[in-house]
Amino acid sequence: MTTDKTPLIEIASVPLEIWYEGPTFVVADKPAGMAVYPENAQGRGTLVNALLQSNRWLAEMETSVSPGVVHRLADEDRGLVIVAKTDEMAETLRAQYKAGALKFSFRVRLPASVKTRAEAPVTVFDRRVYQDGTAVMDIDSSVGDTRELRSMWLLGDPGPVYFVLYRMEVPMGSRVMSVAMGNRMWLPDIELYTAPP
Repeated sequence: MTTDKTPLIEIASVPLEIWYEGPTFVVADKPAGMAVYPENAQGRGTLVNALLQSNRWLAEMETSVSPGVVHRLADEDRGLVIVAKTDEMAETLRAQYKAGALKFSFRVRLPASVKTRAEAPVTVFDRRVYQDGTAVMDIDSSVGDTRELRSMWLLGDPGPVYFVLYRMEVPMGSRVMSVAMGNRMWLPDIELYTAPP
């Protein structure tokens, strides 16, 4: 006998791109301008509000405004977000995240004058500076929270910085599962390039 679950937050019918969905977690593409989860139970229009549509169950959905959320992107950033569907998977993924076992790949657009901390958990694969003073970087990090990544990696007041999380690797027992919007590509050697919106 199954019982119905009632989410703490409102279910929203919002178009959302799902890049992977299995029985224990889902990976969705959070658009720029959307929050990952609401600040309170009355909040709406966020990624998790949208994930609850289609009768989808998320971990902790009856007790939390951030059900199943493992990491988050700042509202202005875009990209893949992993959300657990079961309490057991939420615990597993959060432990992996805390241990640095999840890997996130970002394309980052920032002013070329911004300085970075060498000791931050970031590996830079490519960096280009363009004539308009914009730098674009391709990085990997074990940090999937872009607010946290900004404070750990960027020095001073960096001004406008935008992240696109385009790939993640998730340990699944003896294998690693990769979910990606695309493959890593070298940055184009042209006069002006901007990260995709």
